[in-house]
Amino acid sequence: MKIRRIVSMFALAFALPVLVLAFAGIARAQAMPQNAMTSQQQAILAETWTLTPQKTAKAGFTGLPLRNCEGLSCGVLGKMALGDRIDILIDDREGWALAHVPSLNLYGWVNTHNIY
Repeated sequence: MKIRRIVSMFALAFALPVLVLAFAGIARAQAMPQNAMTSQQQAILAETWTLTPQKTAKAGFTGLPLRNCEGLSCGVLGKMALGDRIDILIDDREGWALAHVPSLNLYGWVNTHNIY
């Protein structure tokens, strides 16, 4: 019984600082100016050799996700509305394109089967 109580106290002692850091990160992200580029956005842009769009497309449905990498299991950076303009920077010809979405002011990957 005593061991369980000690283990619980240690678990709480380690979990509390993690929660504090997580909430501090959320607060910092919310306080970030809209025009400041995150390190994730900088990493996505490092994958491209040009910021000149190859072509322009439109979102095929409301809620079309802009992802942080190529693939359905990648994180969602934002969701587009139907008809939102998408500037295609790189089309990998395998179903994904590195794009800039002016309405979201974000760079990321979009599935090319869902744009027109």
